[in-house]
Amino acid sequence: MIRASRGRAAVLLMLMFAAGLAVGLAGERYALHRSAGDDSHEARRGRSTIERFADDLGITPEQQARIDPILVETREQMSAVFDRVRPEWDAVVDSARSRIESVLSPDQVERYRALLEEQEQEREDSD
Repeated sequence: MIRASRGRAAVLLMLMFAAGLAVGLAGERYALHRSAGDDSHEARRGRSTIERFADDLGITPEQQARIDPILVETREQMSAVFDRVRPEWDAVVDSARSRIESVLSPDQVERYRALLEEQEQEREDSD
């Protein structure tokens, strides 16, 4: 039982890391699109993480060709893990939202829900 809880915690931690990475990348792209500047730093920020790593590490085209399938496989594996835990994840999120709403006034609940909808729309627009 403890082992299963630790496993779930590890999966949740991985998912949170992946979500943080995705949000960070989306935020970075959003900031880039809003920015009017086009200096070398801004141009560098518009590239993918692997492109930046490739430059910083001096990755050769052969290394890039070997790394790309690893990244594709990892994304597929992470997606499969997330698909398995998604119902539990959604239940945790729904529970947290309900508990938060129980503390808020009716007016605050309306505004809270509107903020959540805006947040969801921003995520969809960035995809």
